[in-house]
Amino acid sequence: MIRLVDLYKRYDTKKGSVVAVDRVNLHIRQGEIFGIVGYSGAGKSSVLRCINLLEKPTSGRVLVNGVELTSLSKNELRLARQKIGMIFQHFHLISSKTVFDNVAFALKAAETPKAAIAGRVNELLGLVGLADKADQYPAQLSGGQKQRVGIARALANEPQVLLCDEPTSALDPTTTQSILALLKQINRELGLTIVLITHEMEVVKDLCHRVAIMQSGRVIEEGDVYSVFADPVQPLTQQFIRNALEFKLPQKLWDKLDPAGKVLKVLFRDEVAEQPVIDELLKAGGIRANILHGRIEYIGDKPLGTFIMEVTGHTGEIDEAVRFLTGRGCGVEVMSNVG
Repeated sequence: MIRLVDLYKRYDTKKGSVVAVDRVNLHIRQGEIFGIVGYSGAGKSSVLRCINLLEKPTSGRVLVNGVELTSLSKNELRLARQKIGMIFQHFHLISSKTVFDNVAFALKAAETPKAAIAGRVNELLGLVGLADKADQYPAQLSGGQKQRVGIARALANEPQVLLCDEPTSALDPTTTQSILALLKQINRELGLTIVLITHEMEVVKDLCHRVAIMQSGRVIEEGDVYSVFADPVQPLTQQFIRNALEFKLPQKLWDKLDPAGKVLKVLFRDEVAEQPVIDELLKAGGIRANILHGRIEYIGDKPLGTFIMEVTGHTGEIDEAVRFLTGRGCGVEVMSNVG
């Protein structure tokens, strides 16, 4: 559905040139939710804005549904953009217009026949759960309701692609979950391809099918979300995953641990997360284990378990326990027992 080929974006300023996107190649499949993650300045927003040519690439190609946008005339590009919806972090609603008129604005801009506008707007407001807010103004809405208006407006012209620029960053956690659920519903019911940029791996975990990690304008890691969470390769990706799944033990607990033992962080992937691996380890004898913390996440209906446990016994027995866990397909990290 979307293909970026050697995408390169350079900004020339009075202070010199800044490369925001450095030879990015991505293939985003039809009907998937694709996340682009990175810290501020990584280039993810520039990539998103290049997809609909709000930012014109310095070089490279952008293809959407087989059409090379970078080769279109201004009029052809205007028509092509009607099939690419976009929602923003800060909503970008027109404060002087009602909810109805904010959504209708996109239809009028596309020269939709007047007789068809009311029906389409009401249909969209029903889809996003705002059928009773049509006559209200943005100032009367909550942040989540404003974002729902933004989503309805982005869907007005029946796009094939929905671009989401940090759509939940300005929202509280409960509202974030409701917006993510709505985006999932839209993806499932309308078959839309969704591209979402964020710095929050929790959002990626809950919503996306695949993800790309960006750093300094480049894609440094890419894959399906489960694989990236279960086995991150790059240090930055590992940092993102740690932030999303981190378990921090209080210092008072560290102080009580047996200095002769070891603290293991154990990652249980795929079907191993649902098997009694710890029970098998203890039955094998030799060591004692004390579970200090743990949980099982479900990412795309696949389990990913993380447990922190203290193991005590002879050094050789502890080493054998680590080998046992690794042999069962678990990821094992020996943590410091000094805080």
